[in-house]
Amino acid sequence: MRGSATLPLCEVTRDMDKGTTYLSQTHYAEEILRTDNFWNATPRLTPMQPKTRLNKDDCDKNPAPDFHRRYLGIVGGLGYLVTMTHPDLAWAYSELSKYVQFPGKNHMLAAEHVLCYLRGTWNQTIRYSRDSHENPNV
Repeated sequence: MRGSATLPLCEVTRDMDKGTTYLSQTHYAEEILRTDNFWNATPRLTPMQPKTRLNKDDCDKNPAPDFHRRYLGIVGGLGYLVTMTHPDLAWAYSELSKYVQFPGKNHMLAAEHVLCYLRGTWNQTIRYSRDSHENPNV
């Protein structure tokens, strides 16, 4: 028996006979990438640039409203992905979310790098199986 459901921002597909459940947010990830004009971006191999160190010295105490709104939108969108289907983004999301009040240029560059990484992983799903001896497929 197969079944599927669409939850807000997440698709769930179950195969009771095989004992598998898949979680996917491909539509939402695509929406984020298209909204921020990163659909045609070159994919990156890591969520954050190696050796990236964000700090409060990079903060802008008075960010432009459009810049600030864009940063908040990116970080907020990543939060939904981290919660359901992209645990690989958790550390990057944690780092970026520290600076949502006063983001600076380096924070935005790091957020855009995450979007480039997401471009390469946007269609990945999480698979749960009742057979614990199987290798997990992501």
